[in-house]
Amino acid sequence: MATDTEGMSPNEMGPPVDLRSTSGDNSANQTAEIQCRQSMGIVPVKQLLYEALINDAERLLIDCTMQGATSQIEVDGLWQQLPMFDPQNATMMVAVMKTLAHLNAQDRVSEQKGEFTANVGDIGRRCHFTSVGTQTGERIIIKLQTKKPRFKAIDELGIREEVLQELKRLTGKYMEDQSRQVVSGIFIISAPANGGGLSTVWSHALGATDRFMRDFICLEPQGLNETAVENIQILEVDLAAGATFPQTIEKARLKEPDVFVLPLVPDKETLEMLCDEALNNNRMAIISVNATDGVEAIHKIRTLGVAPDKFAKCLNGVLHMRMCRKLCDSCKQPIQPGPQYIQQLGLPPSHVQVLYQHFQPVPDENGNLPETCSDCSGKGFSGRTGMFELISMDDQLRQAIATQPDLNIIRQMAQQLGNKSTQQEGILHLAQGITSIQELQRALSS
Repeated sequence: MATDTEGMSPNEMGPPVDLRSTSGDNSANQTAEIQCRQSMGIVPVKQLLYEALINDAERLLIDCTMQGATSQIEVDGLWQQLPMFDPQNATMMVAVMKTLAHLNAQDRVSEQKGEFTANVGDIGRRCHFTSVGTQTGERIIIKLQTKKPRFKAIDELGIREEVLQELKRLTGKYMEDQSRQVVSGIFIISAPANGGGLSTVWSHALGATDRFMRDFICLEPQGLNETAVENIQILEVDLAAGATFPQTIEKARLKEPDVFVLPLVPDKETLEMLCDEALNNNRMAIISVNATDGVEAIHKIRTLGVAPDKFAKCLNGVLHMRMCRKLCDSCKQPIQPGPQYIQQLGLPPSHVQVLYQHFQPVPDENGNLPETCSDCSGKGFSGRTGMFELISMDDQLRQAIATQPDLNIIRQMAQQLGNKSTQQEGILHLAQGITSIQELQRALSS
């Protein structure tokens, strides 16, 4: 009996996903694509990437073991489980992806990195592929990068204008009142680990700085490619060849930059040099770190071992971001919170009459559910926004950072100075109908 796929090549089976090898020369790319199109492993690859692309996923995670492969996609910061693949399909699938990325398909132990592209109609992504051996098999992470940035600038991430202007001031923006202008010191950018948005806030916060009036030099490990921001010169540090960050800072000093940019501060010696540049040469350093909030970001940098009073003297401030999902504007539902609850949130009852939640379908008298929202595919949420905590420093807070080991006390002091916490910023999103109570709680606890 004939089947629907009889006589079809493997590439003609499965969802309509166009896979392209991109990191070699034309001949090598064509050879890799022909080889993959002839393998049955291309079918599960297309199945996975189709689900990722139509759901606008940001990452794809595959864990391979002797029993097969489990897979998940990350959509708006949440992981969604996909069907499991049997061992044979899993092996062929991994081989196809590695072939597209010009990697060694037989090596299931070493860390390997490469890329290829995947397209479904008008939806296209660059697939940054990383594989590494684990105790039980192999783990693969694919970052799905849009051809155009998801956000054009930091204001599209939801930062309030007041916070944005303070960020600019603390990173050296020219001001007519020169007594308020900050031109030296250390500024930290942070976000939670494990896909919490650090790459996003890093690039967009740097995009808000005054890079056309001041000279910025970025130092990052070779191959990291974390800082692709216009008018920031990149100096790669070839750690494998024995180069170090302090050596590279010494070379960069010859160019007399105004600002050093480091997405990674690896050790005490590097931080010590940045502090000395700030104190002795009137230069600024913008650095990043994963943390749960702004105070923890300060603590993590402080524990690199530089004298706490020296570090505190250099510190200008911290911008910390957490991301939460945005309610779908087409189907979000209003709810009437009680006055007591509004008061608990710290909102003025006279200004907030209604909050919103994601769509809760209710069957009609015949038990039929309403049609799924076409804008969000029934998820109730569409896209994400940032909640920004900005900590500005004063002498009292610097003294606490230099001497106080209790982070909760430093948090209280920061708020007493008027710095809003991530939770307080999130509550403002809640009052504006951007997100829901449940999503805010989830985002703050993750």
